[in-house]
Amino acid sequence: MTIRHYRLRSILLVCILWLTIGCAAKTLRDAQDHFNKGADVELRAMDRSLLSDNPAANPGDAFSALNEYRLANSEAGALIDEDWNNLKEEKLLGATYMLKAMALWRISDLEGNALEKGEALGAEKPSEEITNSRQELLAQLGRITELQRSQEITLGTRDQVLHKALYGFYDHDGGRAENDYSKAREWFISAIRRLEEAISDDVVPLRHPIRVYIGSAQLRTLAAWHLALYGLRKECTSNREIPTCDYLTKDQILINDETEHVVCKLRPFYENNEEVRNRLIQLLSPIGLPSIINNPCP
Repeated sequence: MTIRHYRLRSILLVCILWLTIGCAAKTLRDAQDHFNKGADVELRAMDRSLLSDNPAANPGDAFSALNEYRLANSEAGALIDEDWNNLKEEKLLGATYMLKAMALWRISDLEGNALEKGEALGAEKPSEEITNSRQELLAQLGRITELQRSQEITLGTRDQVLHKALYGFYDHDGGRAENDYSKAREWFISAIRRLEEAISDDVVPLRHPIRVYIGSAQLRTLAAWHLALYGLRKECTSNREIPTCDYLTKDQILINDETEHVVCKLRPFYENNEEVRNRLIQLLSPIGLPSIINNPCP
C-alpha cells in the first residue's frame, strides 16, 4: 500500500466512524450515506491495488467515489440552507458543516489526482473546477470557524481536530501539485505546522487515538516533501546554478529533524503496540528513515 493510501485510509476510517454516530435527521443520514459510499469505494480500490501490487486506482473507482462525495456535499448544503433551526436544536449543525467540509476535501483531492493523470472529469476546464473546489473548501472551513466563535455550533474533540487538520490537508495537496520547489516547500512547511496545531490544544488528550492519525498525516507530508527534494537533487546534479539548490542540505536536515519530532510524539502509541509500530515504519520508509523509530527520544 502506498504512503498516500495509508494516510487516506486512516483518515477515511476515522470519518466513517464519526459520521455514523448520533444522526437523527433523515436528510443528514442520507448525505452521510453518500459520503460513506464514496469512502467505501476508495477503501475497496486501495485494497485491490494492494493485492495487485498496483498503486493506481481504476479511474472508474475514482469517478464513482467523486460522484458520491458531490452528492454528500450537495445534500449537506441543502440541509444547512433549508433546515438550519432544526439542525441547531438537535445539535447536528456542527456535524452537518463538517460533513460538507470533508466532502469538499475529498472532491478537491480526487479532482486533483484525475488532472495529474490526464483523466476526464466531465468538466470543460478541469483546472478551474479544481481551483473552485479548493476555494470552496477554504470558505467552508472559514464559516465553521466563524460559527464556533459566535457559539452557533459546538464541535467535539474529533471534529475540532479534523477541522484544523483540513487546513493541513489543503496545504499538503497544494505542495504536491506545485512544480516550483521553493513554492512547494512553503506548502509542505505550512501543512506540517497546521497539522501540529490541530493536536496542540489542551482539548486533545495525550492518549487520544486521533494523534496517531494526524501524526501519520505529518509523516505523509514529510514523505511528499522528501520526494520533491529528491527531484530537486537530480536537477542540481546537472546544474548547480539553479537557485533552489541552496535548499538541498538545509531542507534535508529539516525533514530529518521534523520526522524525529513526529515519531517521538507518537512513542506512547507504538512502544507497546507492534501493529502501530509496523505501520509507522511503512510511513517512514519513503522518507528514508525507517530505523529512526529505534532511536532514543530527546
